[in-house]
Amino acid sequence: MAESKKAALMQFHRQHILEAAERLFLEKGFAKTTVDDIAKAAEYSKATLYVYFKSKDEMINYLTLESMKILYNRIHEALVTQTDFFARYKAICYELVAYQESAPLYFDIISSDINVDIENPDTSSIFKEIYEVGEQVDLEIGEFIKAGIVAGYIKEDLPILPTIFWFWGSLIGIIRIASQKHIYIMKSISLTKQAFLDYSFKTLLQSILKEGVPNAY
Repeated sequence: MAESKKAALMQFHRQHILEAAERLFLEKGFAKTTVDDIAKAAEYSKATLYVYFKSKDEMINYLTLESMKILYNRIHEALVTQTDFFARYKAICYELVAYQESAPLYFDIISSDINVDIENPDTSSIFKEIYEVGEQVDLEIGEFIKAGIVAGYIKEDLPILPTIFWFWGSLIGIIRIASQKHIYIMKSISLTKQAFLDYSFKTLLQSILKEGVPNAY
């Protein structure tokens, strides 16, 4: 009983520190936030912070992992809930849009280069977990593509793994441009952010549909 209370108390303190760190990362940016800032916001001493986390980097890694789990669960739930091919495609697209809008910091992190050698025993367990959740998201996308091929919507000659990476990268790029360039897009081609996203998602889908399949996006 005493051990369980101690574990619960440690988890409480860790979560409290992470919440304070997240607020600062969102307000000031990761680079401009210091460990001293986090300690002050959490109302702990700097020494206490180091009891629970080795560094600021470890904090952002834990926060990134938790956000990726949320993204995975939302994509998985959307694909399980939807049965129509086009509805499932839209669900993937807009779950990722919602993720970018609600967690832009983590969106940028997961779309950046994360090289993890999961076979190396010295690799931090948190990096391995981030890698594994990313693999789970890829599996969800892969199952969607495979199901689309079997159902006769998607081109049969598409290699699955390259298509997953291309598809994921295309979605990331579309969403990033829509977020960062929406004012320019409106001024230059008179499309709202929503209209640009819909046009781009529909065009992306068209590139993988079998010839003769109507694009019902």
